[in-house]
Amino acid sequence: MATVKSATEWLDNQKTTRFHYLVIILSFFVLAFDGYDSQILSYVMPQLIKEWNLTPVEAGSIASYGFIGLIIGTAFFGMLSDAIGRKKALMFAIADFTIFSGAAYFAPTFETFSFLRLLAGMGMGGAMPITIALVSEYAPAHVRGKAVTAMFSGFTSGWVLAALVAMGVIPVLGWRAVLLIGVLPILYIPILIKYLPESIRFLASKGRHQEAILELRKVEKASGSQPIAWGPEHFEIVQTQSKTGFKDLFTPQFAFMTIIISITYFFNLLTVYGLSSWLPTLLVKKGFSLVKSYSFGMVQAIMASLGALFLGSMIDAFGRKKTMVTAYILGAISIVFFGYAESTTAMMIAAGFTGFFIMGSQTAQHVITGETFPTKIRSTGVGFVYSVGRIGSFVAPLMGGAMMMANFSFSSFFLAFAIAPLVCAVCVYFYKVSDEGVGLEEITDKLTGHELSPKSPGA
Repeated sequence: MATVKSATEWLDNQKTTRFHYLVIILSFFVLAFDGYDSQILSYVMPQLIKEWNLTPVEAGSIASYGFIGLIIGTAFFGMLSDAIGRKKALMFAIADFTIFSGAAYFAPTFETFSFLRLLAGMGMGGAMPITIALVSEYAPAHVRGKAVTAMFSGFTSGWVLAALVAMGVIPVLGWRAVLLIGVLPILYIPILIKYLPESIRFLASKGRHQEAILELRKVEKASGSQPIAWGPEHFEIVQTQSKTGFKDLFTPQFAFMTIIISITYFFNLLTVYGLSSWLPTLLVKKGFSLVKSYSFGMVQAIMASLGALFLGSMIDAFGRKKTMVTAYILGAISIVFFGYAESTTAMMIAAGFTGFFIMGSQTAQHVITGETFPTKIRSTGVGFVYSVGRIGSFVAPLMGGAMMMANFSFSSFFLAFAIAPLVCAVCVYFYKVSDEGVGLEEITDKLTGHELSPKSPGA
């Protein structure tokens, strides 16, 4: 049998195989379902306003209730994932957002609907840090950017699905029907139970070496590698790391990155949801038909997926900071262009570029976030910074509603939200990140100033 230094180093240096594609694809569909349930609210908002005679601020509060759930769920499920495993926590998150999204179909009042969206939001928020952690921990170092962005583009693909379903279903069956469709992903859970692997790094960190070795055998088989005589010594340092938890996000080694990434998420999600929550309503107010207004959101979502894939490739090719700073600046320019565009064609192009750079950047951001925190607090760290970002998601619809009530012009509305991506660009400029894909343990070593990565036996 072959010998290696450590399991984690071996994983980071693997070529991409069908095993990696399976993890990415399974996670992609989880986030596609998540994205559908998250975005469908934007497409029913005009009908909700009409049926329940809501003010713009009341309508915005519905989205904000959902974002409260996202804030809670992102943090809670992130910590749960670090405690019981990525796979089990993900099952609970999916069950949560499918059941409560579907239950909103029966909501008799605005208040009941808002509460159910809050409960559903917990599961929606929970699925994100878990999938980011899982794919980050399996992806080979040289393609981690592509892998994470490809997986997370499932979320914006879910936005495309939401637009298509809204265009086809709402005019025929009404707004409630699109909510009931959101229950269907619960049927996906048995597939994940059978085919989705547990994180090897998580298993090793809990001392569950035999289970970790079983997962390693699957990677070996997929890659055609010569079998390795895996043993506990290949996970020795991972196992003996001191206990970690939420407080470790604010140790001297991680506090700066925790805070500055949190600020980035806040302002990026403020922009994403400030625009997406109100785009159909803004366009209807500007004179477009309801179905036509949906098409702008669909183009934006399609370009968001393409932007994520493009930026993921650029991250692997040219580095994290250069790619992200440039993307955020171009995103701000795209928003301004959208606000001042006059023709339908120009507005559609602007919508595409906004999705490409603003929403694409949000997806690409997860690459850096997933790399920053060590295994024992990876989901906790991703969940925390995402939760802070979700405060921006909460504020955004209310901010948009307030601007609507204050009679902001179409261009002024967009101009206000164009400031946030520039703040993101400044934050990323000060990140302590590597310009190339390296092993997760090596990144941790650099941030902590001492080695945590496993060494070969006897080294």
